[in-house]
Amino acid sequence: MFTATKVVNDYELLQQFKSFLVDHKQQITAYPDLQTYVENARSSFLFTPIGTEKIPAHYNHVLKQLTSDDYKQLAKRLSL
Repeated sequence: MFTATKVVNDYELLQQFKSFLVDHKQQITAYPDLQTYVENARSSFLFTPIGTEKIPAHYNHVLKQLTSDDYKQLAKRLSL
């Protein structure tokens, strides 16, 4: 039978992504900036540098919407 699934809106997904970033802060610091980390760790890329966990594909919708200013604000909140 069908199971009910909870629809996650963009805001909730962004909050989950922020938690993911906090959990992977040590990996992020190995990159020049947050945007470079995201570009290299997205699950859509075939090659991911050693020691970098791929960002799960369910965040791709939110990642497509982020601007460079958004990345700067996220980095500031994460104290990078």
